[in-house]
Amino acid sequence: MRGKKVLFILSLTVLVLFLLVGVFADFLAPCDPNAVDMANGLAAPSTEHWLGTDHIGRDLLSRLIYGSRSSVFIAFFATGCTLLLGMTIGLVSGYLGGWIDQLIQAVVNIFQGIPSAAFVVAILGLLGPGMRSLLIAIVVSSWAGFSRIVRNQVLEIRELHYIEGARAMGGGSFYIMRRHILPNILLPLLVLIATRIGSTVLTVAAMSYLGLGLRAPAADWGIMINDAKLYYVKDFLVLLAPAACLTLFCLSINLIADYLRDCLDHDDGAARML
Repeated sequence: MRGKKVLFILSLTVLVLFLLVGVFADFLAPCDPNAVDMANGLAAPSTEHWLGTDHIGRDLLSRLIYGSRSSVFIAFFATGCTLLLGMTIGLVSGYLGGWIDQLIQAVVNIFQGIPSAAFVVAILGLLGPGMRSLLIAIVVSSWAGFSRIVRNQVLEIRELHYIEGARAMGGGSFYIMRRHILPNILLPLLVLIATRIGSTVLTVAAMSYLGLGLRAPAADWGIMINDAKLYYVKDFLVLLAPAACLTLFCLSINLIADYLRDCLDHDDGAARML
């Protein structure tokens, strides 16, 4: 457990660094990420360009820094919107039950029956590429998973004695969900959020790579990997740098989720012993 705690701290540090880099990209980037210098394409690392340049002479480090802003913040924002929608629907479905729960679960089954990647591509094909379309596609294709997990947690909690006591004291449905149920499902939600952020970053990169997400010349890790596919033989760093950032971010998120899952299992085991 100590080793996982060390990995958790390191992973959390890496995640915070990515966030800080994204927030302060305007101050940290040494060059304009979209400034083209055709005469200096695929230049080797130097004091002017620390990681070199891409095939049209844009500073690679600056594009990585701005790519952190677009990829990471889209993932966090999309996950937050997905959480809000899925959590609200899951709370209502699990707590109210009856025909409302049956209706909502029928819709959830339909959404979960469609492969997520195909659903995202279909929505982007309908709405067209762009940041707004990408956010809508991710939220629409992901909310059902959040909703089902929240509903299952609510079904376990709503029959406990303290919920019955809150009802007997005149507590309304909204009050009970907000005050008594929601705080007790936060830790499982944190695990799900951490896992979802990693998969959302990969989705953003994949859609940008396919030309369905963010569009060039935007600085995005997926776009950078797509741009590098014809030039990595001449300069492997143009492919390695964005791929390494993407891998490091997703690995950090997965390690954080793994540690939170262990904490959740440990708490459940302690509760059962009591």
